[in-house]
Amino acid sequence: MSHSEMLQVIDPNTGEPTGEHVSRKELYEKKLWCRTTNIYVLNSAGQVLCHQRALNKERYGGAWSTHFGGHVTEGESFKISALKELMEEIGLYTLPFQIIPWRTSKIVSSRIWVRDFITVYDGDIKKLTIQKEEVQQIKWFNAQEIVDELDAEDIYNEKSVEWLAGTHDFNADYQCMRAVLTATIDIGIFGGEYRELRNWHPPTKKSK
Repeated sequence: MSHSEMLQVIDPNTGEPTGEHVSRKELYEKKLWCRTTNIYVLNSAGQVLCHQRALNKERYGGAWSTHFGGHVTEGESFKISALKELMEEIGLYTLPFQIIPWRTSKIVSSRIWVRDFITVYDGDIKKLTIQKEEVQQIKWFNAQEIVDELDAEDIYNEKSVEWLAGTHDFNADYQCMRAVLTATIDIGIFGGEYRELRNWHPPTKKSK
């Protein structure tokens, strides 16, 4: 996201835009509320396309994330913002009806209303074009690998690379995404381009 872009200010109680637009700097300084998007990209094997944030990012530089996304800017809807972020960050074009909204959350600690989207990509990620200002690298992870990384971080608290995994609890989030994708693929939203979902083994947490 460009620092020159103007962000929507929203009512913290309703999540609806107030009509005011401010810079990111002003948003943080005045502790205003805004909208953001999270977009999860999965393949038919149930893997999650994760990305490492650019090392020079002002927040969480070098951290791995399970989702793409950003702030909703002036004149945008949640969906338009999500489609734009996928194109900008990894060059992934998605038809509007193939990016599925499945949850909206109010996060008081961050002063945001965030909408989670999910889509499917079964192509070669080497053909995607990453935005170097935002993304260091991208890689497929299965759900168990992500849960194991989070468990290791919780147990030892010595991880040099932080993980940003989901809006709430990744284990539960993954199960919800599985259900959403199964339903949307069953009714033909993704057409015959995508195979039936397979290898959706529920991840398990390590015993501590």
